[in-house]
Amino acid sequence: MDFHDRFRHAASGEGFPEEEVAAFASVLRFRIVAGEHEAGPRAGRLGGLPQLPADIAWPSDTNGSPLPYRFFLDCAALPTIPGIALPATGSLLFFLDAESAMDACSPAGEKEFARVIYVPAGTETATRDAADQQTAPEQDLFATIQAHLPDWIAKPEQYLHGLKQQMAFAMPHRREMRALALRLWPEQPWAHTDVQVGGYSISAQNPPEWVLADADRKKQISALPYPENTVASDKEEFRVMREWVPLAQFGVPEEEYVNGRFLIRHEDLAARRFDEALSFSEFTE
Repeated sequence: MDFHDRFRHAASGEGFPEEEVAAFASVLRFRIVAGEHEAGPRAGRLGGLPQLPADIAWPSDTNGSPLPYRFFLDCAALPTIPGIALPATGSLLFFLDAESAMDACSPAGEKEFARVIYVPAGTETATRDAADQQTAPEQDLFATIQAHLPDWIAKPEQYLHGLKQQMAFAMPHRREMRALALRLWPEQPWAHTDVQVGGYSISAQNPPEWVLADADRKKQISALPYPENTVASDKEEFRVMREWVPLAQFGVPEEEYVNGRFLIRHEDLAARRFDEALSFSEFTE
């Protein structure tokens, strides 16, 4: 029984209407949270120095400045979650100059200051020096699976607009079903040093999906009258959400109010094209 089947079985057992259960399951996602809580397998390490293959240089920007190393994830130790084709073996290394990335003000500009490197299993690697970077303290990351739902699920209908409001009206028991999902897959407070894989984007400002939305569609949407434009905006945002997945979201240790976020298309993830991942660093205050 997969995760969604488990939820549907539990929800049906509690008497929720079948059509509501199906609607709710369509927005129910799962995420891996890798943090210091030793509730799951050791699946990576924050800080320290990276293990890089001999033929891969320490990533740098166009001026030759080395990018800060953030953490690695051990793909073989990560739990499997629905709909995300993470590598079954090997490791993922994340580099990010968050301050420069935020100053770039665009995903294309941020690519210079953010890098994801996939190291296949069996690759000969060596610990690189700090490349003139101050390394962060090391911390093991332990991975657990959590249910993850969009923020609007818990809001009253009168505070919602567009397609989200329509979906909320179609799920009058959504708060009760949310509580059920969180009982099945308990949620823990997200610590600044945790790394999230999958789920929904964490956004204090503009969601990355709207930044990635088609420019021509956004122009057409802006010309529509209210409330048609809110419905069309939601549809476009949901379309992008189906194409892209959060590969990693995390707090930047030396910046209390800054989150690093890497998104990647599902097709690029499946093809191991990690150079196509985009960075969306965000100031959260």
